[in-house]
Amino acid sequence: MRLLGRFKRRGTRHAVKPARTGRRVPTFREMHARMRTERAEADLMATEARIHQEAERYRRSMRRAG
Repeated sequence: MRLLGRFKRRGTRHAVKPARTGRRVPTFREMHARMRTERAEADLMATEARIHQEAERYRRSMRRAG
C-alpha cells in the first residue's frame, strides 16, 4: 500500500458537511411518477364530473317524460 501512499493528500482536512436541513431534490423517476399520478387523478376527477353531469341530465329527462 505504500505505492499508493504518494497519492494521498497530507495535511488537508476536509470540513465535515453539515446535515441537510432542507428537503432533498426528488429524482427524475420520482417526479415522473408524481406527474403520472397527478394526471391520472385529474382524469379520474374529470370522468367523475362527467358521470355526475350525465346522471343529472338523465334524471331531468326522466321527470319530463314521466
